[in-house]
Parts: sequence; structure tokens; C-alpha cells
Amino acid sequence: MLTVSALELRTRLRDGTAIVIAVIVPVTLATLFGLALGGDDPPLRATVGFVDLDRGEFPASVRREVLASEELKGAVTLRDLPGEEQARRALDAGEIGSAIVFPAGFSQSVGAGRGGDVAVLTSPESPLAGVVAGAVVDRISAVVDARTLAVHAVLLAGVPGERVKELVERNGAAGPALTLAEDPLSGGKVDLSVYYGSGMAALFAFFVVGASFRGLLTERKLGTLDRIRAGPVAAWVPVAGKGVVGFGLGVVSVCVCWASSTLIFGTTWGDPVAVFAVLVAHVLAAAAITMLVASRVRTDAQADGVIMVVSFVAAFFGGSLVPLYDLPEPLRAVALLTPNGWTSTALTELAGAGAAGSVGAVAGPIGVLCAIALAAGGTAVAGFRKGLLL
Repeated sequence: MLTVSALELRTRLRDGTAIVIAVIVPVTLATLFGLALGGDDPPLRATVGFVDLDRGEFPASVRREVLASEELKGAVTLRDLPGEEQARRALDAGEIGSAIVFPAGFSQSVGAGRGGDVAVLTSPESPLAGVVAGAVVDRISAVVDARTLAVHAVLLAGVPGERVKELVERNGAAGPALTLAEDPLSGGKVDLSVYYGSGMAALFAFFVVGASFRGLLTERKLGTLDRIRAGPVAAWVPVAGKGVVGFGLGVVSVCVCWASSTLIFGTTWGDPVAVFAVLVAHVLAAAAITMLVASRVRTDAQADGVIMVVSFVAAFFGGSLVPLYDLPEPLRAVALLTPNGWTSTALTELAGAGAAGSVGAVAGPIGVLCAIALAAGGTAVAGFRKGLLL
């Protein structure tokens, strides 16, 4: 097997296909896309419902601060709703991504030092809106706690109740103003150069590993496969020898794309160990799928055509060429039928999480990619006929 692998590697390096397909083309395309379309991704937009049953100064100040926040401009839209029931209906209909509900008497309760509860309605369909609403309400809670403590401190100092009320109205309960000190969207931003870098890596992994399995069909046509099998070798050796080279070159290709994206654009794909695990799992799935193609077609020309179709279909629907958020909802569901869809989802999550990401956070996508590899590879091995194994 090592002899077959060494011959395959020498051949790929000598004719230049390994360098061109595995390195030059994907890195060039990823760089061009990154330069032309790079920058923060545009899906950071959310509609947050705003239910003000209080009609007091506190909800009004929240509205002013949210609308004045530089971090949220162009990303968050507030939509006024008359009640919590209407907010729930809008949330179920997908018209809003989350909602903040101020109950009646909230401002009065806070001013009297009794605190208050603000309801947050979220939907798993719009996690970004939930992040924004959660950040706003967390800050509201901090302000309410500060004002409550201030009122209690004044009362403990023996100030009469009427005087407390006057101080609250004059100084805002001696508490801090509502401000968003940190960008609540900072954890979800992903540079588009990461999208296209990972997309080109995922796309060309199919071509890189596919070239090795296509070589089996070429050697069968030329008769060299029969000459190899005439020697004292097992039937699986030619397949395994070429598969090892294809898989190895595929891993090198995706890692080169990853490194070039990081060095050229100064972006991060997330935790290195987790990113490497996702990329290896994707190459494994791509190798199994292209091996399945090689086991079903008759000629190397057919293999080229089918692998190209499979690669581009998986890349388009899987978010390698078009970011998943730009696809209609039905197509986003189709994306999860492709290895590219799971790879794109995992790498986007890792890039958005930054240093907080880990292998555990993407264990699900990695498991699915390995399952795809197992299913496709098992089917390919079971169906290898036409002179490849038998």
C-alpha cells in the first residue's frame, strides 16, 4: 500500500495537479472573494418587539438608549406591540425575533425601591435577536438593582418618605443611566473572508480527493490496474493506497486555505483544535463520497463530470459559495443534507465564538460528517465492482 501511495503522490506532484488543485486555485479564489467581499457579515440584523404596559419614564429611557446605541445602529429594529399576547403571536409568525415586555407599574415599583421584573420572549429561529434582548435586559436588571439599593440606602439614613420620592425624581434614584457598555453583537460577528476561505477549502476538498479515485478508473482503462493486481497484493491495496494520498492532500489543502485566510486577512477561524477536527471530518466525508462516485461510474470522464456536479451542488446548497443566511428557509434545511452545510455551520459557530469555542461545541457537526463518511464509504466498498476490487 505504501508503494502504491508513494507512486500516486509522485505522479500527482510531477504533473502538477496536486499543487494546482490543492493549493493554488483554492487559495487564489478564497483571497479574491475575501478582498472583494470581506468584512463583517451582514446577517447581524434583528427585530425586537417592545411592549410598554408601564407607560413610564423607565421604558422610555430604555427605548432612547437602544435607539441611540452605536453598536446596534443598522442591526436592531424596535417594533412596538400593544401587549404580550400580540408579541407572542408575532414571535410565532416570525415577524420578530424576540420581545421585551415591561409590566404595568414597573417604573413606579423601581422608583419606590421594590425592583421589578421585565419579561423576555425569544425564539430559537432568531438567536441574534435573543442575544440583543438578553443584553438589554441584563443591563436593565443592573440599573434596577442599583436604583433599588440607592433607595434602600436613603431610607436607612432616615430620610422621610416624601424626601425619598423627591430625590428619586430629581436624581433618577441615584442610580446609573442605562447604557450598553459592550457590544452585545461582538460574539456573533464573522468576517466574510472566513466564509469564503472555508467555503473554497470545503469545495476543493472534493476535487483533491476525487482526483485520486478517478485515477483508479484511468489505470483500469490503461490496464495498469490489472498489472498491479497480478502481483502478490490484496484487492483493496490500490484503492487504499490512492485513498490515503487523496485524503492526505485534502487535509493539506484545507489547512493551507485556513492558514492563508488567517495570515492574509488577519481573521480567526476559532479554536485551532476544533477547526482542525472539523476540516479533517469534512475531508473524510468528501473522500467517502468521491469513492462512492468512482464505484458507480464506468469511465474516468464520467467520474470527472459526476464529481464536479456533486461538488458544486454540495457547495452551493451547503453554504460554501453562498452564505447560508442568504438562502431561502427551505434551502437552509437542504443544506443539512450536505457535508458542506455541516462544515459551514460548525466553522461559522467557531469563528463567531472566538476563543470561547471548543471541540465540544461542534461535536454534533463532526459526528454527522463522520456518519456521512461511514455511510458513503461503506456503500462504496460494498459496491466496488467493474474491475476495481473484483
